[in-house]
Order: sequence, then structure tokens, then C-alpha cells
Amino acid sequence: MAILEQLQKISDTVWELPPTYKGGMRVPARIIATEKLVREMDEAVYQQISNVATLPGITRCAFCMPDGHSGYGFPIGGVAAMDVRDGGVISPGGIGFDINCGMRLVITNLTLDEVQPHLHRIVDRLYERVPAGVGSHGFLKLSHREFRDLVEQGARWCVERGYGWKEDLEVTEENGSIAGADASKISERAVERGYNQVGTLGSGNHYLEVQVARPEDIRDKELAARFGITMPNQIVVMFHCGSRGFGHQVATDYIQKFLKVMEPKYGIKVLDRELACAPLD
Repeated sequence: MAILEQLQKISDTVWELPPTYKGGMRVPARIIATEKLVREMDEAVYQQISNVATLPGITRCAFCMPDGHSGYGFPIGGVAAMDVRDGGVISPGGIGFDINCGMRLVITNLTLDEVQPHLHRIVDRLYERVPAGVGSHGFLKLSHREFRDLVEQGARWCVERGYGWKEDLEVTEENGSIAGADASKISERAVERGYNQVGTLGSGNHYLEVQVARPEDIRDKELAARFGITMPNQIVVMFHCGSRGFGHQVATDYIQKFLKVMEPKYGIKVLDRELACAPLD
């Protein structure tokens, strides 16, 4: 790719496209990756992250993490911080269609020796209790009103109904729900797509794994202990999931809203309509 010739090597794992790479860039675009990963990334990643660098109010750099690949507006793995005092914007495309997608580590007090004899039964049970795949529906039957309550209250809603422990909230960002959450801002179509998918895993690269934390794999014992990993061959559960049809519809709704007001109301022009945005304030 010709674009690689314009990348400046900052260090073995930091590469930069300068603001001169593309007209309108307000800050550099930085890729955090090894040279091998940099060369394997699609050219669309570089085009998208440099487009992000043109957004109003962006600070320091537009960053792309090592998992960078083509996304909607932003590349997957794209990170940008906006300064509200400098006209910073919010972009639904930057948040993405799978809102709140992420990974979580669940600690157990079990070891490999204790779990190994029961592993096949555990896996079978997980398949029975955690619906996965395109179109899967959850076991939890909620009304639309209950689903809106869940949207506002987040993890606290789950804990109050016995689906977790209060200690879970203490190790969850924002204690499981962001202040000011308002389910009235969510369309009925979004609720319709999400209310029967609570407790499901979805598809794509989402997963639920029973893992073992082997001593030879622990590189920082002090940090591991903060996460609750304190025993040799301790069993942990890790899962990666998002908001499925609900998040997709919320993103769709707001991208359309932003496209209608971005230029007529706020005078903002972007290089890619997928970066539809509006001022944070």
C-alpha cells in the first residue's frame, strides 16, 4: 500500500500519519501496533482514522488500536477524545452499532483440578442457558416497560433481581449505569428489537469462555491480584458481547437524526457521511 510510505515510525509500536497526509486533518492519526500488524491492516483503516482526525474539537491524535479493521465511519479499534470547549462533537458512528460492546472477566474461587472432571457438563450447560447466534432470543421475558427500566438502571437492575451480586457493581464502570440515562430517548422500534434478546450472546466474534489463569501466563502478579486472580490455575469466565439488535437500532436512529441537522443547523461538513456528528454541548 502506498499509504505505508507516508507512515512515520514513532517507535516499534507507534506509527503516525501527519496532518499533512489529508486535507482537513486537525491532528495526526496514530496507529498503535507492531510493523507486522500495520502492514496487514486494510487501507480502509487508514482512510477512516485519518477522516476521524478531521472532526471538530478532536484533541491530540486520532488513535487506532492493534485490532484496527474497517468499520462504520470510525475503524473498529478507533479512539478519539473531543474537547467540548473547542467545538467537540459526538458521532454515533464513532460509538458504533454494537453500543456498549465489550469484554468482561468473571472471577471464580475454583481451580482447574476442581473443574476439569466436570468440564463437558459445564459446557453443555452453558449452551443450554446462554442463547447464541443470529436471531437468538433470551429466556428472560420482559415487557417493553421493564426493558426501558433495564436500559436506565443497567447492572443495578440485574443485581436487584438476583442476576448478580452488589460487589459486581463496585468493579463495573459507572457502577453499572451512567447518571442521566433516559429511556424516553429510545425509539419503540429499538425496544422492539431488544426486549427479547436480554441474556443472549449474539454472533460474530462474541464469545463466552471458561478459562484458566496459569501461573506461567501471569506477567504482573500484583495487577492480577487486583482483578481477583490469586490462586494457581484459577478458573475465570470471560465473555464478549454487546447490545445486539437494540444497539443497532439506536445507532441507526441517531445517525439519521444527526444527518438531518449536522450541516443545516450546525454548519459541520465531514469527509464521510458515516461520521455524522453534532456538538457535544
